[in-house]
Formats: sequence, C-alpha cells, structure tokens
Amino acid sequence: MTRLFALALSGLLGLVVLGTGCSVTPDTIEGRNNLMADAEEAMSRFREMDPRTESFFRNAYAYVVFPKITMGGAGIAGAYGRGVVFRDGMQDGFADVTQGSLGAQLGGMSWSEIMFFENRWTFDKFRSNQFAASANASWAGPNEGGTNTLNYSGGVMIFTMDTKGFAVTAAVGAQQFNYEATR
Repeated sequence: MTRLFALALSGLLGLVVLGTGCSVTPDTIEGRNNLMADAEEAMSRFREMDPRTESFFRNAYAYVVFPKITMGGAGIAGAYGRGVVFRDGMQDGFADVTQGSLGAQLGGMSWSEIMFFENRWTFDKFRSNQFAASANASWAGPNEGGTNTLNYSGGVMIFTMDTKGFAVTAAVGAQQFNYEATR
C-alpha cells in the first residue's frame, strides 16, 4: 500500500511539473487575442447566469478569468487552464492554473472559473506566484451559496460554472497559480 501511495504521489507531482512547464502567456498574438475574447465571453456568461458576480466585478481589487479549465484522470487527476488577469477594469496580465488531486476519482470535465481578490495584499501574493487555492477558499456556482451570503474568505472569492463532462470524485487536491504581467 505504501508503494502504491508513493507511485500515485510521484504521478501527481509529474502532472504538476508538466503543467508548470507550459508558458503562462500564449505564444502568439492570435493566441493572446483568442484567450482575451474567451475571457470576455466567460465574464458575460457569469454576469448573465449569476447576477451576484456583478458586485464582485465592481468592487474587487483585481480578478482573474479562466475561460476553460480541463481536468481528467483515474485515481490521480490533473487539470490545467489559462486565464486573463484584470485590475481596474483593464488587462493586467495572464495566469495559469494547475490542479492535482489524489483519491477515488474517474472521468473528465471542464469548467470556467473567476477568482476575485478583495485587496492588494491578496493580489500581490497571487502576482508573486505564492498563492494556492484549497478547500478553505470560498467557492460558488450558479444558484449555490444563497442569495446574499457570498463573501470573501482569506481575501478571495471563486466562482465556477459550465461544468462539462462527467467525473466522480472523492479526492484531495489544490490549485496552484502562475502569473505574468503585461503592463
């Protein structure tokens, strides 16, 4: 059993290393423009599907929009996505997210995610690549979390939606983020 756990853990670490090997910023102007268009479309969907996001868009110090994060695995799962970072309503940079998890899980799925940063301190942690989201962050999807009960946890609020695919999970994992400035 210990050997199986060690093998699973090394596989999970391998997924994380592979994910962090990708460039945060798309390589081409076309790739950057496509990601920006996808992020703007995702923001529109969030605003339309969950009006509670509007106050976060207006009041957050900064936010990052991941139009599509894709996950897959059996026992060990990994996920990766690229996003656009906004501050003061303008593009501030690009980000990527790598997620690894270990446990009873099978399948694949994709989702959109927006992380709102309440203050400069939390955003500075994100910008210095010292930020990871875990189970203690505040998460919400459309029609989840009550009407007026959403609030920041540790300076961060995360909205997710558009789950596509099928996955059964009972796993432990976390998201790791990388950031590259554009201004």
